[in-house]
Amino acid sequence: MSIRFSVNGFPYEVQAADYAPDTTLNAFLRQHLHLTATKYMCLEGGCGSCVCVIRRRHPVTQEVQSRAANSCLTLLNTCDDAEIMTDEGLGNQQSGYHPIQKRLAQMNGTQCGYCSPGFVMNMYGLLEQHRGQVSMSQVEDAFGGNLCRCTGYRPILDAMKSFAVDSTVEIPPECLDIEDSFELLCPRTGQSCKGSCSRPPRVDNDGSQWYWPKTLTELFSALAQVSNGERYILVAGNTAHGVYRRPRDIRHFIDVNMVPELRQTSIEADHLLLGGNVTLTDAMQLFLLAAKRPGFEYCSQLWRHFNLIANVPVRNNGTLAGNISIKKQHSEFPSDVFITFEALDVNVLVYDNPSTQRVITLLAYLGDTTSKLVLGGFILKAYPKDRFLFGSYKILPRAQNVHAYVNAGFLIEWQDIQRRIVRSARICFGNIRPDYVHDDELERLLPGRDLYDPATVAQIFQQLPASLQPEERPPEASPEYRQILACSLLYKFLLATAPKDRVRERYRTGGLLLERPLSSGSQSFETIKKNYPVTKPVLKLEGLIQCSGEASYMNDLLTSSNAVYCAFVTAKRVGASIEQIDPSAALQCKGVVAFYSAKDIPGVNNFLTVTVQTPEVDELFVAGQVKYYDQPLGVIAALSQDVAVYAATLVVITYARDQQRVCTSMNQVLAEKLKDRIVPLGKQEEKELPKSPPLAPGDVMGRGILELESQYHFTMEPQTTIVVPLDNILQVYCATQWMDGTQGAIAHMLGVSVNSIQLNVRRVGGGYGAKVTRCNPVACAAALVASKLKRPARFVQTIESMMESNGKRWACRSDYEFRVRANGSIIMLTNNYYEDAGCNLNESVVDFLTLPALRNVYNLTDSNFRARGSAIVTDAPSSTWCRAPGSAEGIAMTETALEHIAFSCQLDPADVRLVNLQPGTKMVQLLPRFLASTEYRKRREQINLFNTQNRWRKRGLGLALMSFPLNTSIAYTYPVTVAIYHEDGSVVISHGGIEIGQGVNTKAAQVAAFVLGVPLEQVRVEASNTVSGANSMLTANSMTSEMIGLAVRKACDTLNKRLEPLKQRLGPQATWLQVLQAAYLESVFLIATESYKLGDIPNYNIYGLSLSELELDILTGNHLIRRVDILEDAGESLSPLIDVGQVEGAFVMGLGYYLTELLVYDRQTGRILTNRTWNYHPPGAKDIPIDFRIELLQKNPNPVGFMRSKATGEPALCLAVGVLFAMQHAIQSARKDAGLPREWVRLGAPTTPETVVLNSGSQVEAFTLQ
Repeated sequence: MSIRFSVNGFPYEVQAADYAPDTTLNAFLRQHLHLTATKYMCLEGGCGSCVCVIRRRHPVTQEVQSRAANSCLTLLNTCDDAEIMTDEGLGNQQSGYHPIQKRLAQMNGTQCGYCSPGFVMNMYGLLEQHRGQVSMSQVEDAFGGNLCRCTGYRPILDAMKSFAVDSTVEIPPECLDIEDSFELLCPRTGQSCKGSCSRPPRVDNDGSQWYWPKTLTELFSALAQVSNGERYILVAGNTAHGVYRRPRDIRHFIDVNMVPELRQTSIEADHLLLGGNVTLTDAMQLFLLAAKRPGFEYCSQLWRHFNLIANVPVRNNGTLAGNISIKKQHSEFPSDVFITFEALDVNVLVYDNPSTQRVITLLAYLGDTTSKLVLGGFILKAYPKDRFLFGSYKILPRAQNVHAYVNAGFLIEWQDIQRRIVRSARICFGNIRPDYVHDDELERLLPGRDLYDPATVAQIFQQLPASLQPEERPPEASPEYRQILACSLLYKFLLATAPKDRVRERYRTGGLLLERPLSSGSQSFETIKKNYPVTKPVLKLEGLIQCSGEASYMNDLLTSSNAVYCAFVTAKRVGASIEQIDPSAALQCKGVVAFYSAKDIPGVNNFLTVTVQTPEVDELFVAGQVKYYDQPLGVIAALSQDVAVYAATLVVITYARDQQRVCTSMNQVLAEKLKDRIVPLGKQEEKELPKSPPLAPGDVMGRGILELESQYHFTMEPQTTIVVPLDNILQVYCATQWMDGTQGAIAHMLGVSVNSIQLNVRRVGGGYGAKVTRCNPVACAAALVASKLKRPARFVQTIESMMESNGKRWACRSDYEFRVRANGSIIMLTNNYYEDAGCNLNESVVDFLTLPALRNVYNLTDSNFRARGSAIVTDAPSSTWCRAPGSAEGIAMTETALEHIAFSCQLDPADVRLVNLQPGTKMVQLLPRFLASTEYRKRREQINLFNTQNRWRKRGLGLALMSFPLNTSIAYTYPVTVAIYHEDGSVVISHGGIEIGQGVNTKAAQVAAFVLGVPLEQVRVEASNTVSGANSMLTANSMTSEMIGLAVRKACDTLNKRLEPLKQRLGPQATWLQVLQAAYLESVFLIATESYKLGDIPNYNIYGLSLSELELDILTGNHLIRRVDILEDAGESLSPLIDVGQVEGAFVMGLGYYLTELLVYDRQTGRILTNRTWNYHPPGAKDIPIDFRIELLQKNPNPVGFMRSKATGEPALCLAVGVLFAMQHAIQSARKDAGLPREWVRLGAPTTPETVVLNSGSQVEAFTLQ
């Protein structure tokens, strides 16, 4: 049986039996068509890197619909008669680039580039769907499902909003000559099928069967083939797989996309009909139409609620019945379709057979156990607005694309609308506990009562908390928060709907949800024309090929068809020893080739090379005691990725000794005083502190604790290595930030000479420290498999495997005490800090990176400052470097202490900082200037006024200062080769750094063009490798671009010296090409190799300031970041657009660290519970500052930096701590209103909505309207 479809205009016909029944479109595009612009990452529709556009004919209207879709969720067998468009088909070097691709590149919207094709295709889908007519707010709303870790989103949103009909975005002149040709569509091939030809089922060789019914009768014929006890699945968008993984034993796959009876919609006078298989997007379009009809005005609220479900590609393909089916199978699923429909008393149309239909309630459907019942549709009743009141809510951990903490729907029927007397009420809450939907007691209490009467309100909030009783279900938020939140939502509903005169004015804003306006930004920097192209704001070298998907990443490389795919087998019992590993069940699994464990390692069982920073062994595979949950103990090699991942779960492990008590947190170690786990590090100040004299009048003392949890790097490109045996060496393609470290680790593990392991790295899809050493487990395992099997091995770690087994940021805790004068001037500050090492002390930041950052910009000397750091050993993967490692925590600790001092002295935080600045530093000039330019004093007054006028809305302002110490003492060598081709004068560079999105290649090319005096277009940068880049140091610590730039300048100077005699002889009239051709004929060597060497650039400091303003909803804990101003000292920026992008991206990653990225562990076993996009939440496009202003300090050369520049990759992350101080400012106002005593609130990383609500002092019993 064949499936016909087209991809980028080319027709394909595939035999369904040739592919596994659950093959995804993503796998087909990448592995079979080798169209690699469509990326592979989370495999659950949560990151957007796999988005393509699918056009298909609607079975009822026959209209061709164009929709963005997640190819990782779309099953290949559902693509019959579809036209599929990928980024390659949209535009490329040969056929010309599409306006979206061009504009995204020209407007600096790409850094590592891994996510760029997904953004491009999502935008293309949006424009196609709306025939080019989209508004800026539609555009900004459409990217909830596209994550980017590099850019901070602002330039991406600007580029995309420039296509809107109401765009106010300034477009670079080079984009203006582009015709707005949305008709640059792929050529249609052949005639479309009219949808009438029925398809026979096809049987797969593993016994699975696919069916493609075209009518309801054919659907039931397919169901009749399903024997009792056999699993079947009705397939539409397959988006449920993104939440709950599909069972492997499904035998019958029934594609229901073309059954017209399930796609019907109609708007009648008294009801709406929505077919079960209507997508969420189509339902939303119907809601907008229906909302204009009397009785259906409530549909506009349904549209708003549905707009918060998942993301655009998921809503485009996920269906109403699919969503309700998840709820039926998993009662804990917090379905928004269910909670809104149940509140509205929506009925369900079900079919027992093609001719028998019945109408039942939604709850009856969920409880119905009839097998092979088909959900045909939903019937929504009319609710005239003069008799009914509807409201619904969904509160999320970030702005978009997350399931709810709590969702709710309320429907009130009036008996007497004038007197607000209730006839009936439906009060529904989701994500409380599976058996709780309606609050029966309230539904009994309210009829006959005045809804807004103070006595009614009081009784509601006395009664409701007792009946809620949320269950504990990590990693969901705590029961305490979910209980208060549910009560707050009902309170919000009352505040929002009560007559104005019945609500106290200060309370009114509590009835509203935070409304986010369109975001915008400004960027200011200087450029120095005489140095062009250095300091010129140029387009990133790889920008266009990244946006068109032509840029190649490790997993995009082709290998021969005998390649194997790898997956880790992991240990599940911490503290136990492994007695036996039995892989027999896995090896019998079809497609499995081999299993290897510690005993198969020919060399050293260590994935690190031994250095000063990594003195301890980090086992590739557990050989002795298990150190943490999901520690790798072996690797499976199989013929496909899916088989390898599945087979890894079949390996049986016998443990010798039972597990010990697990320590997953530093607090546990400190509370239980487990001394053997507390390791004081480095040069500790052991001197006793001088006895403090008694407090003088006005002196203030205080103490506090700051807790900063860990953070997952969340690179968009997974840990990826491909190893190809070639002659008698291994050719390794690895996404690494440190070729030398990876090469050495593989060689020692295999027990071979280092020169037999050769790496080649063209680019890496994001690093942030994750790929310095934590790329090595995958690299070593793949190399082991390739060397044993003598065939290519591919290892791409799944997101779950990366989050479970790989080290993350060093968590940190600071116990600080201060004593200060009345003006805030520090007499003594002590800081005992602890950092979480994980299972060993490798890559310690405690004294190497944290200690130098602690004094920050302040006058802290040996006489008034003491710091003592310790590493804490916990049962978790060994912690590793993560963007601004140690320094972010060091600066946060001291900034928090300064903020606390200001609070204790009841002084303005800016004044306390001013009085404590280190004299003679740049910050003495910068801070007063920054306070003036940001109108700090005026805005603080305005915010304080706003806070007195609003009980449930609060604003805050947070200032953060930074002196980021750049330590160049680990930069030993960065080799560079520059070659000039005599044929045309073009230049090529190869260097030992790694392009990870930070723009090292662009800066290197700018320097070469400047020094050699050639146009930038003539310079190309080639892939890095371990021959020309042998012994190169790691690409990290923000310094590589400068080091490489300096080495490029040295090499170009050498070439200029060689060419100088010829230039003199030929005279000034000679062209560049004439000089080169003469040089070639005289055997002048046109290749120069140079290197950065230790000491070429000394240590220096990077100064920065940020001011963050946010607004809090005290009832939900949600926030909006209203405005952020950043002033960063980048010296004379080598490439200002790149440096601005680095500042924005680092700051937004810091926002994730401080606000949304919560890691949750099972305290009993040590297992991580937040291991994928469903439950771990980096910031999205609508979490960034609404008004984002970046200034690179001008006329400010760095006397010791390369070409007077400074590093920019990491420092701005440290400035994000200011959001915690803004949060503190806002929460303190709420606590004062709640009548709580004035005391400092401990806020750390991350401060989630739960933290806000539980610290704001809200008492549910005290909720009143007056």
